Amino acid sequence: MKHRYSALIAAALIMAGCGNSSAPAVSPEAGTSAVTVKTEAPAASEAVVSQTTAESGSKIENMSPEQKRKMIVNNSLFHIGSTERFRKAFDKAKNGEEITVAYIGGSITEGYTVQPDECWAYLTHKWLCEKYPDAKINYVNAGLSGTSSTLGLIRAERDVIEPFGEPDMIFVEFAVNDAQSSVDKEAYESLVRKFLLLDGEPAVALVFMRTDTGYSCQSQQSEIGLHYNLPMISLNDALTLAIDDGFMTWEDYSNDGAHPNPEGCKLIAEMVELMLDVQAGDANGHRDEYWDNDTPVDVRNTEPLYGAEFTDMHLLDGSMIQPQSMGEYSEKNILGSFPNGWARKGGGNDGIKFDMMFDDLFLVYHCNKNKRFGAADVYVDGEKQVTVNSYAADGWSNPVPKLIMRGNGEMKHTVEIKMQDGHEDDYFGILAFGYTD
Repeated sequence: MKHRYSALIAAALIMAGCGNSSAPAVSPEAGTSAVTVKTEAPAASEAVVSQTTAESGSKIENMSPEQKRKMIVNNSLFHIGSTERFRKAFDKAKNGEEITVAYIGGSITEGYTVQPDECWAYLTHKWLCEKYPDAKINYVNAGLSGTSSTLGLIRAERDVIEPFGEPDMIFVEFAVNDAQSSVDKEAYESLVRKFLLLDGEPAVALVFMRTDTGYSCQSQQSEIGLHYNLPMISLNDALTLAIDDGFMTWEDYSNDGAHPNPEGCKLIAEMVELMLDVQAGDANGHRDEYWDNDTPVDVRNTEPLYGAEFTDMHLLDGSMIQPQSMGEYSEKNILGSFPNGWARKGGGNDGIKFDMMFDDLFLVYHCNKNKRFGAADVYVDGEKQVTVNSYAADGWSNPVPKLIMRGNGEMKHTVEIKMQDGHEDDYFGILAFGYTD
């Protein structure tokens, strides 16, 4: 596969020399190293990267901090993908029409540790508003700390689709929150397909972050992105290359183990803005023979890569269903993100029982490292399905989804939740259910 490192150096030098940079100033240490084009094939081998780095080392040393920052941003463009859907959204904005831009992910998208107007999602929305001043651009930030794409899928209709109707652009960020499990892979693909299958055909882009230890689910998520030819942005790759070659430290990006500080958020926003400029046709030098597949994928006629059984996921909570019997539970506003739940504090163990229609079923429960958070058994039609332990050593009063049952078509079921033996005096909080029909 052709390596574009030298080309990107040249592009960075040209753009910086022409003064075509809106990037904020960075420390002299900021910068980056080699980049490989990542499309249908994996990244180049370490040997190729090392050779290219050696060949280009002198050019890097002569680059200014602004040019090095351009390199970091350029390195984040993992895959351009089809431009059809984004250009449709841009056309609406150019015509002064109303569009909605939505962001869904974990705490990095929510803006944990920074002010609301400092997070990367808000900064890219602000940039779009400045680029298209005649358009009304609605902003939906559906980031929720400590949550995976499974929970994102469960709340997608409520938190992404319903606020302003179907969005025109959607950014999906769950690389540091997902696990490398079959359920997480299927849930992530189901979430992507759910958005792509909306009637309005919104533009969907995938964003890949990392932690200070290097954890990221980019590999499995990018396979899904390539399967649907979606634009993808990799802070993971760009930051790793910059840190490994000594042009940047983790502390330049983050004040903890995962979350970008204000400067880190600005860097992510610039990466997203580059992708948007490329999608709009406003940036040159980023499309060669390896990045020329502009063909949109016909999602309805495309078989899933990992699975899409959960695509028609819906949220069910106390505002939509009443238990058949409450037992020792009472209605409870447990978390602001899930205000219509049920909770028990101990006493008897009659349990709580629901009659509901579903195919597949997830339980969203309240998790904490408090020892009073107990374990409950979940029964469907009288048969025990799983035990859910709401205590976790890394819990922090967060919502957690658990797959209860895979069905064989939509049917009416009775769901009962009772405490496991020995946990009768413990607390258990039910936040919601996720179900398919």
